[in-house]
Amino acid sequence: MNRLRLTTCSAFALIAFWLCTLSPLLAQTPVASTLPDTIRQSLPQLEQQFLERNFQLIAQRYQIDIAVAAITQAGLRPNPNLWFQGNLFNPNTGKVLPYGPPSQADKNAGIYNSGYYAVQIQQVILLAGKRSKLVALAESNKSLSRLAFQDVMRTLHYQLYTTYANLYYDLQVLRLFDDELARQQRLLESYRIVLRTGGVPAYEVTRLEVAIRDLQANSANYRTQIADEQATLRVLLRQPAGTFILPTELPPLKTTLPALATALDSALTNRPDIGLSQEQINNAERSLALEKARRTPDLTTGLLFEKYGNAYNNFTGFQLAMDLPVRNRNQGAIRSAETTLKSVTGGLENQQTIVQSDVLNAYDKLKTYYEQLNTQPEGYLDRIRNISVEATKAYNARTIGLLDYLDKIRTYQQAQLNNINLLNNLYNTQQLVNYTTSTRFF
Repeated sequence: MNRLRLTTCSAFALIAFWLCTLSPLLAQTPVASTLPDTIRQSLPQLEQQFLERNFQLIAQRYQIDIAVAAITQAGLRPNPNLWFQGNLFNPNTGKVLPYGPPSQADKNAGIYNSGYYAVQIQQVILLAGKRSKLVALAESNKSLSRLAFQDVMRTLHYQLYTTYANLYYDLQVLRLFDDELARQQRLLESYRIVLRTGGVPAYEVTRLEVAIRDLQANSANYRTQIADEQATLRVLLRQPAGTFILPTELPPLKTTLPALATALDSALTNRPDIGLSQEQINNAERSLALEKARRTPDLTTGLLFEKYGNAYNNFTGFQLAMDLPVRNRNQGAIRSAETTLKSVTGGLENQQTIVQSDVLNAYDKLKTYYEQLNTQPEGYLDRIRNISVEATKAYNARTIGLLDYLDKIRTYQQAQLNNINLLNNLYNTQQLVNYTTSTRFF
């Protein structure tokens, strides 16, 4: 009996040794520590790369350049038209391309078997201000491209910031789980040693194995989330495959909330999608003005010179031509433009309602998280950390059992996880307020 008691005490001393020994590997960042292509990046560094390398932004910038080129094209006048007509074959003389001057005898007889040709030059003149209306429409299209670029940047910016924050906090959670997993694996190994001597019941070893499997499952879930976040960042930044982006820090958390009226006014003033809706009305009005101008036919003017083929030998005449707007007065295109204008006018009011709803939603969420943060008791985080320390001490002293120890550690884990999630939610909701207002409040 004394030998068994001695063996049990020695076994628990071994347990205490395992619990108090911390591996230096825990100080390393999980996942990233095994990758050779880890890049430590701050948020400003990532933002600079994003502006320079993101494919969607580059492609949208090209759309602005295309719109600028379209303005130049719309301002160009129609080219003049040059027309020439000559004699290919004269059946009277059997000559090909008979462009030599007729003989004096032929002239005296009024016969012109050679030398005939005609030259005509024409110019289309756009009437009813069509060219200026085309330029105005092209300028509106440029404004639409510029606003679309701003909206794409706003969306991708939000995605970059929230993905970076999610990665930052998910790595903290993963470190928490990996630290606890290492602790409990050491505890399990020591219990297996004691189990062989009969110092602990088998169910306690099984209970530890279940706890470890649970930690491994949670750790795997966060590893898959981190993999998704890495994939998103690689696409946003056009990083090569295999690169692991390691976030270094986040800006200090601000705890002041802007006035709701200020947030709503900023959104209605600065949101690119509101600007798009307003510019679409302007674009539709300019399209309608252009289609109405197209009811007026364009005027074609010209000069004609004809050699040996008209009322006299060297005939010079002028030309005027215009379509008669009898049947086609562009009625269908005008009706279509009028309908488009009605549609986009109603869309602006709907978009304003959506924007106000987005801001209120983000504002309410942020207030909720601020209230949760502000009601946190003083010294709460220090007491959370003490749970793990005190539980380990009590378990080493054998004043609490395994189940009580695991319960306290689980409480510690959940409290730490809740705090990390709160900070992550706070940061992401602040970015949501920035996104919905298109204003950098945070």
